[in-house]
Amino acid sequence: MTTLSDVDIATEIQARRLIQNADPSRLAGACYELRMGNAYYDLTEGGKRFALMPGQMVLIKPGHRVVLITAEELDVPSDILVRVVSKGSLFSVGLSPVATYADPGFGGNLGIVTQNISDKYVELPQGEPIAKADFTRLTSPAARLYQGQHGFQAGIWPIKTHLQKEHDDVANDPRVRSEKEEAFALLPVATRTVIRRIEQTQFWTNFGLALAIVINSASLFLVGSKLMDNFYGVVGNLVASAIIGLATVFANLSRRSA
Repeated sequence: MTTLSDVDIATEIQARRLIQNADPSRLAGACYELRMGNAYYDLTEGGKRFALMPGQMVLIKPGHRVVLITAEELDVPSDILVRVVSKGSLFSVGLSPVATYADPGFGGNLGIVTQNISDKYVELPQGEPIAKADFTRLTSPAARLYQGQHGFQAGIWPIKTHLQKEHDDVANDPRVRSEKEEAFALLPVATRTVIRRIEQTQFWTNFGLALAIVINSASLFLVGSKLMDNFYGVVGNLVASAIIGLATVFANLSRRSA
């Protein structure tokens, strides 16, 4: 097997083979840089298709998985294998790395699946280089060629959704903790610590409020029964307020020592 150089790839492009809608300036070394096209799919939003207007950018929300559709169309002959990896510049802005390929016989635009693993919105201009493709000539033509189009073109997504499970579906698996613990495990340590401190503060505040309500209710009952005068009713309210204050102080001390 041999890998095509930029000269070889340029020769194929000039002969209108291998890559359609190609930009010769995107050739470098032994690869071609694939550009962002005018459409993408958001898998996190149920595979919703976004057709871009001229000049409009791709918008990838934090945590979302998308399929970026290339501007170029590949026309892979029976003796060529295409390997595709995403651009390193995309890693630096929070997009997950991609490594895929196009089999001999593949034809059409490529769909690059990636995920925004950052906490920022990522915008990609149309025409932005999003992946590199290198081309390997096989020792002999493949006998079983790729059939059909890419999933996005055929309207049939190659996503095995039956492999995805909700927490309730796997709750009995001994490897799975409670839904809350599993959710916490996905968060940074600092975020988990803050949430736990807030929960502790809320617990002691609620406890103080509940105890204060009980004491106030008892005070009002006794006053109404003429077993205590208004002075003792005021004292009961002060005690209840003190309990709330102590509960809040205790919660803050617990939070600082955590």
